[in-house]
Amino acid sequence: MTQRNNILLIVKQSPGIDYNSLLNKVSSSYGSVNSARAALSRALKDLNALGMLKRKGNNFFVTEKGAAEISGEMKNKLLIKLNQSLASKNPVDEIDKVVEMLSTLIQRSKQDRDLLKAARGSTEFYLSDLAELQTNLGKRIHTLQYLGKIMGQHISSLEELDFNDRRRLSLNSESKKTISNLISESGLSEISAEFRNPALLEKFCSSLALKSQGNSVSIASSKLPALLKFIDGGGLGERNAVSIYLPSLILRIDAPYVYFIGPFGKLESLFGKAP
Repeated sequence: MTQRNNILLIVKQSPGIDYNSLLNKVSSSYGSVNSARAALSRALKDLNALGMLKRKGNNFFVTEKGAAEISGEMKNKLLIKLNQSLASKNPVDEIDKVVEMLSTLIQRSKQDRDLLKAARGSTEFYLSDLAELQTNLGKRIHTLQYLGKIMGQHISSLEELDFNDRRRLSLNSESKKTISNLISESGLSEISAEFRNPALLEKFCSSLALKSQGNSVSIASSKLPALLKFIDGGGLGERNAVSIYLPSLILRIDAPYVYFIGPFGKLESLFGKAP
């Protein structure tokens, strides 16, 4: 859309808009306010000379001629886009856009006889093309339903084979208790905590006078509450900020959530079936 038509559209949508408000709306398209002001002044002068815009004091209004101009361009854009989508290699892939544009075309055609006339003469598709598209869409739906059924069977098979799964819980008193119980049941006297952010690892080690190894630190299991308090205190700001490794599980703590990762059977025994 040209800048002149852009201005026409703004004025049509906001009848009586004043100069400063109009300037604010178009200035983002220019490098400076002065450039925007100069371009706007030229466009307003041209539009006024062409009889597409009229000014009353400091307020601007679109004339019938201006409204027809912007309406014509919008009609043409809709029809061009619709023709392009239906002429694409696989219009089923664009079905959401096609349905949306057809809905707009039908609604506007009922209200605008000019658009109806233009659409009848400018469309490059036939109703039989739409019927064929509907048939192909039905085939795609059938295929997706079949694939969805097969996917469900594959998921069940992978569950039986005990592939890894993941559960997400809010990091709260209940999930902290679950973490504590898991570490207690593991029988580990020490746990390894891996930090994604080196600065946070250093901060945590300093708070407990610990020494890190790479991006990890070993802490006594009894120090777990201190680790959870540090994590829950905020400031981590990264995905999977801290990971705790147990014999059969990985606990990834990313406040305000904790992720339990491990074999499907183990997670099902802990939390039941996933919702």
